[in-house]
Amino acid sequence: MKSSCWFCGSELIWGGDFTYEDYGIEEDDGIVANLSCSSSECDTYAEFYNTIKKKEEENVNKSKSMGQ
Repeated sequence: MKSSCWFCGSELIWGGDFTYEDYGIEEDDGIVANLSCSSSECDTYAEFYNTIKKKEEENVNKSKSMGQ
């Protein structure tokens, strides 16, 4: 799936993924993806944060939704 720059509409280029730990975020686990605009006239840089749920949390949440 390709993403477009919110400011100029050009394609965003993936620069890499890092862990939350790499960014000094200690309270959760997750991935930080960084992207930059492909246009030489646009200086946009974006970071997307995605928290990874632990299996244990998912099981607890699933049990709660099933009334257990």
